Amino acid sequence: MTITAIASASQVLWRILELRGVEPADVFRDAGLNPEKWNDPDARFSDGALDAAWRRAVEITDDPCLGLEAARCINPASLHALGFAWLVSDNLVDALSRLVRYSDLISNGLDLQLSLSENECTLVIDQLSFFPLGLAVRFDAISAGIVALCRLTVSESLSPTAVSLRREAPPCSADYYALYRAPVSFSAKVNSITFDRTVAERPLPTSNRVLALQSEKTIDDYLARFKANTFSDRVRMRLIELLPSGAFAKADVAKMLNVSQRTLQRRLADDGTSFKVLLDEARRELALRFIGEHRLSIKETSYLLGFSEPGNFSRAFKRWTGTTPSDFRVAENG
Repeated sequence: MTITAIASASQVLWRILELRGVEPADVFRDAGLNPEKWNDPDARFSDGALDAAWRRAVEITDDPCLGLEAARCINPASLHALGFAWLVSDNLVDALSRLVRYSDLISNGLDLQLSLSENECTLVIDQLSFFPLGLAVRFDAISAGIVALCRLTVSESLSPTAVSLRREAPPCSADYYALYRAPVSFSAKVNSITFDRTVAERPLPTSNRVLALQSEKTIDDYLARFKANTFSDRVRMRLIELLPSGAFAKADVAKMLNVSQRTLQRRLADDGTSFKVLLDEARRELALRFIGEHRLSIKETSYLLGFSEPGNFSRAFKRWTGTTPSDFRVAENG
């Protein structure tokens, strides 16, 4: 599997180099990146070349903490439509959930996970198992950029309750405490950022569910083009086609793709997913579409998507969106 990242995300590195008085185009060329593509919203760069660019940037500046500069250089527009979806999310949990769900847009080598406990909301930033460990500076940039986006939408005074980093403590470790304004653990098992759950669930004044769904549609269209040749994407598209007809069993999909069920299962595992996960994603996409369009009742939608009871559908819908189908529909009308 080829690991790539959206080229526009490299705007962060470009701006950091400019602030340091370094010619970004030279660094990009040395790393094998086309400097004319760094601002192209549809272009993607290989992760290996991006690693090389960041490595060269650290060498030139002699600054192992260079990635922290992402906090003042990141712009939501650098993340394509995901940046706009972030800005109009209901709350910080909603924004982080979108980041996790659409992480492939940023890089298909990332493995983001969001967990909620009674008092905390924690984002884990990792890599897929087949992807070699990347540069610590790039994880610094990702973590710092995420915190900056959180502050942009919530408040500049927002601080995590804890930050964990897999990297060893650098000589400039004081810079990490200054940026995060929180306890920072180095040499940790995972890269993670934890927020107070009450703060993370506080409604955002910029929330706009209509614009968020429109942005998601743009992201889905982009990822459909990007993933057009992956097996898991073909399965997901078949499920979207089959669900309204009631035929969504693994055997039906395998038959449409001319493979055995065992092969289907193996190839999905190779793509880092499963039939169950893809079925859940397809149901979510159609549920948002059907509930938002108002053409079907909630009961009709639940049975159309293969739920035995409307109550089961409502629970799944709340897991996907944080609200019930009826409240979602009222909000859409509002």
